[in-house]
Amino acid sequence: MAGPKFYAVRVPAPAQVFTTWDECQRAVHGKPGALFKSFSSRAEAETWAGLRSTSAPVVAPGLRVYVDGSFRPGFLQAGWAWVAIENGRELARASGTSPGPAESRNIDGECIAAVEALRWLTKQGRPGVICHDYEGVARWALRDWKANSIIAKWYQEQACPLVGKNHFEKITAHAGDPWNELVDQLAKAALDPKT
Repeated sequence: MAGPKFYAVRVPAPAQVFTTWDECQRAVHGKPGALFKSFSSRAEAETWAGLRSTSAPVVAPGLRVYVDGSFRPGFLQAGWAWVAIENGRELARASGTSPGPAESRNIDGECIAAVEALRWLTKQGRPGVICHDYEGVARWALRDWKANSIIAKWYQEQACPLVGKNHFEKITAHAGDPWNELVDQLAKAALDPKT
């Protein structure tokens, strides 16, 4: 028999921990960018939600743009999103869906998000770090990988001229990074016609 579950909600504020899925669902349903996760202990849930601190949070300095893509069976397009932060504070965000059917499922969304993020950085006139959880985002943009698929070829064509002084950083997916979790939720929400 499974033990009790605790449902932590980080976004929307205020952060909370619930003991039933129904309570959690009421708190996040219809809220774009909602950020929530289940845990087997209250302490873990409270720590993840920011209600209990084990140490000072690590805030990477500088301009960073988190990117992610999503795909849902039965939905033709891929979702994409990016969130720009600087010194731990959100500056801007954008999300949407691919203009046509997703050839490579969520990879289409990952690539579109990175191109949109690079375009935003170019408009800002400042370099930044593209934080991604799909390795191809950096490998194709830096021409470390050969582009074979339609989306990879499109991505290289769009991204390579925009790389300039920007850097790439691979982030482990679903490892508790709040910005990576947020951009993941935004990419998923882009596929929901109700939002």
